[in-house]
Amino acid sequence: MTSPNDDSLHSLWRQDGDALEPLPLAEVKSRAAAFDRAIGKRNRREYIATVFVILIFGLYALILPGTLLKIGSLLIITGGLVIAWQLSHRTSRPDPAGEAADVRAYYRARLVNEEHMLAHVGLWYIGPMLPGLALFMASLAGQFGSALGFAAFAAIPALVMLGIWLLNRRAAAMLREQIARLDAATEGE
Repeated sequence: MTSPNDDSLHSLWRQDGDALEPLPLAEVKSRAAAFDRAIGKRNRREYIATVFVILIFGLYALILPGTLLKIGSLLIITGGLVIAWQLSHRTSRPDPAGEAADVRAYYRARLVNEEHMLAHVGLWYIGPMLPGLALFMASLAGQFGSALGFAAFAAIPALVMLGIWLLNRRAAAMLREQIARLDAATEGE
């Protein structure tokens, strides 16, 4: 699957000025709208990636020999479906009524929800894929002829998952900075 990070989200979270400089209300409204668009775009990409995972590993489950490869493929499909379900339930959703009531509180709640989701990406995003991936790769271990060849092969998804985890932790930290800016703006009024 693709990383839950998004370059447009990353650029939204990046700051040019002081880390805790208060945000004017117009800037909060603009950022909230851009945040909504970026989250929707990221989620659509994740759902499309889930469809590809289902198609590819579904094909593997049908054509690859060996029970462990088939079970591993089915577990990866299950992991992808769990990730899609988690994403749909963990993602902050736009609420026009909430935004109209208090745009800062609305935007802050969305940021807090997204920060929590990104900070815990290891549990809900990486974790569901591990059993299927481990079984799938373990069943391929005999194909490599040496432990070193298999270790090199296994290092690739391990590094990808580590990268996903690190990037999401960094994005969560940037969101915490945005939350602190909003809090500073609220205290300054």
